[in-house]
Amino acid sequence: MSRLIHRRTRSRRAFTLVELLVVIGIIAILISVLLPTLSKARESAKRTQCLSNLRQIAVFLNMYANVNNQQVPLGTSSGGAVGRDVAEAISYCLTRISSGGPDPDPPKKVRYVGLGLLMKAGYVKEDKAGGSAQIFFCPSFAGDRFHAFDALENTWPPSANEIRSSYTCRASTNDPTPQTAGSQATDVVDWGVGNAPGPFWPLQVVGGKVAAQSPPAPMFKLNKLKSRAIVSDVISGQDRIVVAHKRGINVLYANGGARWEDEATFKKQVTAGATVGMFNITANYLVHQIWNNFDADQQLY
Repeated sequence: MSRLIHRRTRSRRAFTLVELLVVIGIIAILISVLLPTLSKARESAKRTQCLSNLRQIAVFLNMYANVNNQQVPLGTSSGGAVGRDVAEAISYCLTRISSGGPDPDPPKKVRYVGLGLLMKAGYVKEDKAGGSAQIFFCPSFAGDRFHAFDALENTWPPSANEIRSSYTCRASTNDPTPQTAGSQATDVVDWGVGNAPGPFWPLQVVGGKVAAQSPPAPMFKLNKLKSRAIVSDVISGQDRIVVAHKRGINVLYANGGARWEDEATFKKQVTAGATVGMFNITANYLVHQIWNNFDADQQLY
């Protein structure tokens, strides 16, 4: 009799298959509820780190400006020989491998361009682990082959290889008719990477094309840019934006402030750019519109 009672007691303690399935179902529901929350928390942390990166870039730009008559290394690096088109969407490189030759001073392997001059000037360090140069890489791009730190197509260090940042620089400010396809700004800052001579000065640009290799074109002056947008997460295509913050991007302003811009501020231009190609001179007016939208914190066109 005692054995029978013991068996019955043991059978009552065991889970039935139905009970087990119910428990698994409850766990699955809890996971489905928690995962989006955890994902949002991770993205929020990355977005915060990205804003911190941009503000640190602002600090270094101010340091650079203070010893260079307010000039700052903002611009694109798509131009080369005289007559070559300048595409302003290609403004995220730190160093370029140039057929015109590298910078003439050591290590004599690459040409530093744009924000890369902050490393050339010694404000940002580029040691093997990235050092302070990690500020050029948004954490939301981790895993991206083209714009992540030490990625498959972006092999560190910049002193030896062509390196893309995950941040885009503004290359011009004054297109008189940005609502008109094919219009070009007159103050484009462009570093030549074709057969233009070095070492690190930008080239003259007229009508969206490299017009002369000397004298050097002036860089933007930080105090003249005032509250204009100057650096943002990469905006060269919808695929790049999805990789980053999905529904918007972070933007740095010349006054040192940085903020989140919802995709509504620029989605129209990026969508149109998918048709004409954002890496083409014909899309420059769309890039101008995006920066103007950032300045106004709204969709203007």
